[in-house]
Amino acid sequence: MKSGGHEIAAQELMLVPGNVCLPSVPTQLCAVVGAGAVLTVFDRRRKRGGMANYARPYREKGVPSTAKYAAPAIVTLVRMLLESGSVVADLETHLIGGGSNPEAEGYQEGLGDQNVKVGLELLDKLNLSSVDMDVGGNWGRKVVFHSATGELVLARVERIRSSDWYPQ
Repeated sequence: MKSGGHEIAAQELMLVPGNVCLPSVPTQLCAVVGAGAVLTVFDRRRKRGGMANYARPYREKGVPSTAKYAAPAIVTLVRMLLESGSVVADLETHLIGGGSNPEAEGYQEGLGDQNVKVGLELLDKLNLSSVDMDVGGNWGRKVVFHSATGELVLARVERIRSSDWYPQ
């Protein structure tokens, strides 16, 4: 991949639900998402970005707070960027996912909509209200995000594994 006439070598990492990644070297971050959501955040000035992949909008009572849930995933990614020197005004965000598939094993009505709603509310509270989105519908999505350029490739796909639609 080239950026500004220079070759940028990139490693590749598949990010499954419940994980957050802010790579220190150029990395192609990949994810498959159904009802869950993927958030990418890119610092335009510093040319650095990361991804959070969460599966649930809210933590269940008595369950540890992990990146499986919207708030810990989103807050962790944004905090990592800010603590490394980013400023809110330089950040651009993409929210992807929140689909629905009644045919998939583990179907939960409204889960995708709730993941998107909570994600947007959290981003607004973090003053990141300008969000590009590809959400909802009955399609799964495959995402590739380049952490050093902010380039995002998105494919809407009819078929993904049931475990990608509604991960446990």
